[in-house]
Amino acid sequence: MQWLEVKVVTGRESTEAVSEKLIGLGAGGVSVHDELDWATAKRAGLGEIFPDLPAADNGLITIRGYFPLSFLEEGKEEELQSFLLALPSFGLAPAVFSATQLNDPDWEQAWKQYWEPTPAGNKLMILPAWLDALPWPGRLVLRLDPGAAFGTGTHESTQLCLELLETVIAGGESVCDLGCGSGILALAAKLLGASKVSGVDNDEAAIRAARENAELNGMQLPFIRADLFSEKAWSLLNQADLVTANLTADALLTVCSRLRHVLFPGGRLIISGIVRHRQGEVLAAYLQEGYQLKEKRSAGEWVALLLELK
Repeated sequence: MQWLEVKVVTGRESTEAVSEKLIGLGAGGVSVHDELDWATAKRAGLGEIFPDLPAADNGLITIRGYFPLSFLEEGKEEELQSFLLALPSFGLAPAVFSATQLNDPDWEQAWKQYWEPTPAGNKLMILPAWLDALPWPGRLVLRLDPGAAFGTGTHESTQLCLELLETVIAGGESVCDLGCGSGILALAAKLLGASKVSGVDNDEAAIRAARENAELNGMQLPFIRADLFSEKAWSLLNQADLVTANLTADALLTVCSRLRHVLFPGGRLIISGIVRHRQGEVLAAYLQEGYQLKEKRSAGEWVALLLELK
């Protein structure tokens, strides 16, 4: 069977939108190559292990998605083109794409070659599942295979969440990750010392990937499929000391009034996936709900907030 590699080059702020669009169009795998990750890796002292890491950051990312050849016959190419052309109207970076035909054995490995070990914060190393589990001095290794789920640890919004997790988790906390994707935040929380961790997502592929990644890391964590925009989902969730939600500004505003019901009094909330120009709107909504801002972090066009329930 033959496959199609669709390569999109765009600005960093368009990463999440383009990745989710490729998955929505039926991509069997998505990879994100960001020069900033390699520059960060050099600063983390990984240049000796990966001598080809570039030192500079040009502000561009390359996103690859892999599709059956039917992608060309079903009007999806035109749909992607229209989507990319519309990005600037939403305040996102413009993008261009190209498509290359691959043979079956090629595509299975093609997207994986662009995803290397990724440091996160000061304590974690995100290691692709298909690489040998090498020791990383001073870092906790989290092995990950995202499959068709969003969440490899390279996106800035995810990196910000991981950094904040390091500062919040002292050991023994209960944690719930809303919109868990590949499970990366839930798994990181467990690895950092949380005692009771769970995750929720409305996508079956995400739940499947999260469960497989938990097993890959020798963990048994409950991942629940539920629609966070329905009342039923919230009845399934137990209260936690910490809730993480790496969503979008609109989604965070929608669930704002409900989140306090899954947090213990004095509990903490990490929210991310917020573009800079909407941080004031999101923060105001959460302050109105009785949260206090404890810390704000930003990277590129993205912002993450650490909040505490009064």
